[in-house]
Amino acid sequence: MGNIKDDLMEAAMKALQNPKIQEIMSNEKVQKGMAEVLKTSYELKSQLDETREEFARKLNLATSDDLRDMKRELDRLRRQVDRLKEQQRRRESDDE
Repeated sequence: MGNIKDDLMEAAMKALQNPKIQEIMSNEKVQKGMAEVLKTSYELKSQLDETREEFARKLNLATSDDLRDMKRELDRLRRQVDRLKEQQRRRESDDE
């Protein structure tokens, strides 16, 4: 799937090098339309994210944000355990 996205981006970049496309893109109405499309896309994504999170909460499922937070906390706890183990090793070697 990543290749499709890359291919589309490459095609779009090539198209933007075309003088006719540049002329169209420099049109104020086209720029306003593109800005509106981007704004609407962002709003739709935000709404979908909120709906997905609400749905997950109702079904008592973990969201990707929840999983990311848990991973961060797990990483923090692992680092803390590693530090404590190192402190214990130092104490044991000092006692000998």
